[in-house]
Amino acid sequence: KRNPLWTFDRLTVAIALVGCLIRIGNLMNSEIFGYPTDLPWGFKFVRSDEWNHLYYGLACHPTQIYEALCYLALFGLMMWMYWKRNCGERPGLLFGTFLVGTFGSRFLIEFIKNDQVAFEASMQYNMGQLLSIPFVLLGIFLIIWALTHKRLKLSYPNEFAPDPQANKKK
Repeated sequence: KRNPLWTFDRLTVAIALVGCLIRIGNLMNSEIFGYPTDLPWGFKFVRSDEWNHLYYGLACHPTQIYEALCYLALFGLMMWMYWKRNCGERPGLLFGTFLVGTFGSRFLIEFIKNDQVAFEASMQYNMGQLLSIPFVLLGIFLIIWALTHKRLKLSYPNEFAPDPQANKKK
């Protein structure tokens, strides 16, 4: 009988951490990396056929690490918001924060990522960026909506639900 936003608010906290772990997996698989860079933290993705074909010998942006750090910071922010700021009393606030944080960082990092498919080469914004825009806008809407509505008073009874078998025993 709860609002779906109540569920989304709680699920997205853990999903931010899962997103971080997925990006670390992308790093381990040498996939979804960025353009060449001369920055000292550039990576050479020697196990990647794409890197060997396009950028052999050049260090590239480890965009997987950039995204993993963004998602880890988002996870920390959302944990703090939930436990220290009682954001669970404002349905949609955590979910909106998740959408803005996840898809906003993705939008920005896509500027230094390689194109995922060939048709993106002729586009001003790639497909990842275009698909991120509606989610960022939805997130902004949810944050504003949550902050302009009254807080909920959540009560968590300190007991378990009644056991239906207990009535039969009597």
